[in-house]
Amino acid sequence: MTKPKTSRICLPFPPVSRKTDFLLGGLFSSIHVLLTTMVYHYIPDPYMDEIFHISQTRSYCSGNYTWNPLITTPPALYVISMPFCGGYERYVNSILLFFAIPAFCRFRRMFVRTDVFLTASIVGLLPILMTSSVLFYTDLLSLTSVILGFSMQNPLTSAAFFLVSILTRQTNIVWAAIYAFSVLASQINTNQSRTENMKNIVFSVFSLWPFAGLAIGFLGFLYLNNFQIVLGDAKAHEPKFHAAQFFYMVAFCAAHAWTQILPNLPSHLRHLTDLKALVLQAAIAGIVYKFSYDHPYLLADNRHFTFYIWQRFLSNPAIRTSIAPLYMFSARFMATSTRNIHFFHKFLFVFATAAVLIPAHLFEMRYYIVPYVIWRLSATNNRNKILLFLEITSQITILFIVLFLFLFKTFEWPNEPGIKQRFMF
Repeated sequence: MTKPKTSRICLPFPPVSRKTDFLLGGLFSSIHVLLTTMVYHYIPDPYMDEIFHISQTRSYCSGNYTWNPLITTPPALYVISMPFCGGYERYVNSILLFFAIPAFCRFRRMFVRTDVFLTASIVGLLPILMTSSVLFYTDLLSLTSVILGFSMQNPLTSAAFFLVSILTRQTNIVWAAIYAFSVLASQINTNQSRTENMKNIVFSVFSLWPFAGLAIGFLGFLYLNNFQIVLGDAKAHEPKFHAAQFFYMVAFCAAHAWTQILPNLPSHLRHLTDLKALVLQAAIAGIVYKFSYDHPYLLADNRHFTFYIWQRFLSNPAIRTSIAPLYMFSARFMATSTRNIHFFHKFLFVFATAAVLIPAHLFEMRYYIVPYVIWRLSATNNRNKILLFLEITSQITILFIVLFLFLFKTFEWPNEPGIKQRFMF
């Protein structure tokens, strides 16, 4: 279904939810419960970052609200998880997934009304999202609240969801701002006079008062937190102009949607040889060469796949710059798959993604989850349904390979004998 072009800067369709969305959510939630139970069987104790998250949650349950200075993000997940204290914290994500899948469906229908369940399933099966959510991590709550925030037409309801997202991960304030700018832009009508447009914008500004509250609250937080974004471990999370993060993200997105590339692969490849494309590739290569950084956490932890990606490929300037055509190819694919979206909204997406990712010093693929989900749910699919089922198969295959490695291919560090270490994103 397509919608005719209008004189307004607005999304193609209004958000719509259906009861059947929750049936799909229930299916995903049930599968997630089984996977989480399996993880509890093999890994009953807190693992990796769970050591901090679960410890903080259980402190809250015991009435101790002292903050752990090593935790960088706010406590929304810990607060909502208090009823699950005592060895059941991971199941919170099973419940969240029941609401996340309908949120994906609702968000999808704002852009495209076809392949809603299939596309929501593809996103729900994103391997890095699924594997992080069977642990007590913040990614799923952060993502779900952002998507729900975007999917609400009422500014107060939307701001409430964005507040939860910000109280889960501070950088989500950027996505809240993007929603507000999108609402303001939707008031511009090229068929109306400038005066009428200004009146509409002013009225809309007043209706967005909850977002003004979010902005004021966030500025207050920065002031009280010595103008730092992170709550704890600030020295290890000092911002850098890590521009390569944006290009790593576009490659990440395209790689997970590789089946959608196949029908137009020759066109994408031909475009790489255009003069303009060659100039852009040279610029990208220069940016990636100059503004790509390692991090002590990245170099010290061989449990993460990013450790091996960095050590074997991206740490070498010649390699990471030579794949500039891949970044260009990926960015073009993402752009051409969203022709149904107004340029202004694409600009907002690029701006927000850059604002969230580029200051992040650590090369961490979990940072790419929200941009990937927003893009994939808004992108059009090829008419060939086989490609969608192949994409789902690809997601499931990667997911089970990663889970297999995580659960069964353990190893030990020489300085910590007897303690099992596990591969993960």
